[in-house]
Amino acid sequence: MKALFRSIYELIGAPQPPADTPVYRDVVFPNIGLLNIGISLALVVIFYYVINRMMGVATFNKGRHWAIFLVLNALIAFGIAISQAHAQQVTDHSYIYWLATWNAILGLIWFFLFSLILRKGSTNASTTPF
Repeated sequence: MKALFRSIYELIGAPQPPADTPVYRDVVFPNIGLLNIGISLALVVIFYYVINRMMGVATFNKGRHWAIFLVLNALIAFGIAISQAHAQQVTDHSYIYWLATWNAILGLIWFFLFSLILRKGSTNASTTPF
């Protein structure tokens, strides 16, 4: 699992400064990767199954409502990467913000993929975002 997240998160470059590389590879990358996937899945389930199926809110099924959740997911993913890096007390460097931006982009991708998979189970938003 570490190797998978290492390869995904090192697409933007190796962690800086080099002394912090083991901490990123062993702790930060797996933590933010798993949290990103989990939170993306949770927000998709909330949008499609809690709000648009169980609650039956027929007015919260538009593309703009889906986009609100998409942006919320990206903001959470950005914040998680920064907080995880600071929690591991890595050196404060601009790499943290590049990592957070990349994590937000990956959060957008995860949310979109989970939306494609899980949208058919919703009664009100089965065609959202398309």
